[in-house]
Amino acid sequence: MNWEVAVEAVLLGAALAMDAVAASVALAAAGRWTFNPRRMLITAGLFGLFQCLMPLIGFYGSSWAGSLVESYGKYIAGLLLIAIGSKMFSDGESNKKLRFSLQQLLLLALATSLDALLVGVSFSFQRRTSIWLDAVIIGFVTALLAWLGCVTGRWSGKLLGKNCTWPGALVLVLLGLKIIIFS
Repeated sequence: MNWEVAVEAVLLGAALAMDAVAASVALAAAGRWTFNPRRMLITAGLFGLFQCLMPLIGFYGSSWAGSLVESYGKYIAGLLLIAIGSKMFSDGESNKKLRFSLQQLLLLALATSLDALLVGVSFSFQRRTSIWLDAVIIGFVTALLAWLGCVTGRWSGKLLGKNCTWPGALVLVLLGLKIIIFS
């Protein structure tokens, strides 16, 4: 892999990571006291893993995945983000201590990585022979940026206190609506 292709993969990874970063900031801000370094690594790792796997799935399964995701992917991703944001808002209103289960984190990682599936499909249309290194770079960049999002969110959550639960929920709901309406 030459340096131009590596730079392209890093930039693509950063672009694909933006939904995961926004979700990481929102989760960490809302769960500021329970979002310890281990939880931040798990969250960032899941976002990175899904962003790494989705282009591979799109690339190797482009014949069926491309049309399916193109037709329904934005609705699935948007509705998952809206549902998670709504749950976060209702938990915040009831003053529950916010904790997200592994299942919820997996759904969030899936919802924020569906666009990466289409990147894999587009790679197959470019007749690329392999995208393994691209996928690893995309996953690593996403994990790094998501971890930074967790750190930022946890810091801002502690600074703002319980008042940051609803903005975090609002970010996820608006992100879901943006995906449904503008994608």
